[in-house]
Amino acid sequence: MAQEDRNRLAEWFTLIREHVPALRQRMRQWVVEAHEEPSVLWQTPAVRYSTYVTGGLVLAWIIQWGISLAVPPPPASARPEATTADFHVLCANPACGYHFVVQREFGFSDFPIPCPRCSQETGQKARLCTSDACRGRWVAPTTSDGEARCPRCERRFEKY
Repeated sequence: MAQEDRNRLAEWFTLIREHVPALRQRMRQWVVEAHEEPSVLWQTPAVRYSTYVTGGLVLAWIIQWGISLAVPPPPASARPEATTADFHVLCANPACGYHFVVQREFGFSDFPIPCPRCSQETGQKARLCTSDACRGRWVAPTTSDGEARCPRCERRFEKY
């Protein structure tokens, strides 16, 4: 017969219940000592480290607040932050091969998309190949060995 796995959470709760009365007694004794001699408060590591952490957080908040006061506001002519990007797309249909630009949210990756010229779902994300053979031609990269490559000259594209 297999032995049951121990329930560690239940063991922890049982252990805590057993030690709660002793902890209460020690806490009462510590409070009495702190009333008699207040320096005991600072000598307690939990109080001392809690004070350090709280002081550090308050100091960090004050520094952040000071920096926010020192940074000038953007000019009135500033445009709002961009949420979309332009994606160059190349139709993978050999009879079409149309190059067009679409504007989508950052991180868009739902390719293929419909081509506006041939109306087929063959629009692939295009990359600019700057090799001597392609000379700045927009191509739809192919994947080989886990790397994106130009289908014409086999140049490896950097990841972005």
